[in-house]
Amino acid sequence: MEDAWTNKDTLNVIIGIITAISTAYIYEKLVNWRNKSVLRKKYGFLESSQNKFDWQHWDVSNGQIANSPIAGYMSLQYEEGKLFSFKWKEPGSEKVQGDGFFFWDEVFQGKMSFHRYRSNEFNYRNVFYNRIEHLDKTYDAIFINADDQREKHYVMLRQWYVSK
Repeated sequence: MEDAWTNKDTLNVIIGIITAISTAYIYEKLVNWRNKSVLRKKYGFLESSQNKFDWQHWDVSNGQIANSPIAGYMSLQYEEGKLFSFKWKEPGSEKVQGDGFFFWDEVFQGKMSFHRYRSNEFNYRNVFYNRIEHLDKTYDAIFINADDQREKHYVMLRQWYVSK
């Protein structure tokens, strides 16, 4: 008796291929979901609550943070991985003045790219995160390095609360 390829053999090969592709797809989805979950836990604390503008601008002069903030605010929203989007309002304005992204290399350093609406300016800055004490309060702080533009240095502060 001769071994012949049958329709049943063809069906088994097709089912095997579909099963292999499905298994690989599901595995990839689970790994991506796990990685996103790990990164969200690591970086998610930086996100503004409910789209609020809760990060406030403070000037930095001669390495010292000013004693009072300026009226500029930023809202920081987690996107995915190490990426956050943001919008900001400048002093004396309730209108959003620009937007951009934070790309974190690690929790403590990254880059910020931004688009200022009124001048159609695109630029980037190095940023550094730390939790600091200032005026007897604890803050999450994102320091913005603006050396390249000879602008004043500034820091974005958001008061840090211990969750109970």
